Amino acid sequence: MIFSNIFMLFCLLSLMAGSLLLARVAQERQEQNMIRLYRLAALDRRRASTRNVIRALQDLDENPELMRILYQGLKSDLLRIQGLHPGRADIDSEIRQTQNAISSLAEESRVDKNDKGGGDISDQRRQRLERRTSLASEREIQISRAYISEAMVIVRRLYQQRQVRAEQMESVGRYLSSLGVTVAVNSYLYMGETALLQGDKIKALGSYRKAELMLQRGGMTGRERMERQGLIEARKHELMAQSTNEHGLLLLASGE
Repeated sequence: MIFSNIFMLFCLLSLMAGSLLLARVAQERQEQNMIRLYRLAALDRRRASTRNVIRALQDLDENPELMRILYQGLKSDLLRIQGLHPGRADIDSEIRQTQNAISSLAEESRVDKNDKGGGDISDQRRQRLERRTSLASEREIQISRAYISEAMVIVRRLYQQRQVRAEQMESVGRYLSSLGVTVAVNSYLYMGETALLQGDKIKALGSYRKAELMLQRGGMTGRERMERQGLIEARKHELMAQSTNEHGLLLLASGE
């Protein structure tokens, strides 16, 4: 009888231990699945964010080196998503499209460097850049510059992951800094010209002064800088000549 009770107790303890072990295994699997889902969600958000940055910067300018780096970052995230969720057919297709874009941009980058030969950008590209970076409002400037900042964050992350070399990061960093200034200067000039056409001299002068302040921060050199500075000076003198109260106009335009 005692032996039978001991045997029954042993069986119950074994059953309890087995149940606890199964529960622990199930809990660990659930935790792993939750971690995997969190990682997938984070990667999907970053993938969407990177695509938005790529589209936004393509609307502003065409820089093959920067685009190639951004697409490399996108591909890296896509491969990680594929590893966490192998059954997603849309990821396989997107990886192929991204790789094709990287290969095409690598060729464009080589051609661009050969054509440029270390000199200024072509007149055609300069005109296109001026048109695309002439935005119509402060909000548009802020949004565009936010995308530019986000692009630099992506490049720094890829550098930390050893997917981008130090010289690439420096080169792209200089370009993005210059692009941010270009967007601000060209947009304020455009807003100034628009206000001038509408007869709003105070708003026009305020926009020209903002463009001048951005130009003084650097990032725009050579012919572009001289052209913008010349236009700003000409417009300011024109406005002051037309004004009957020059000091008042300046105070209003500066917000003082």
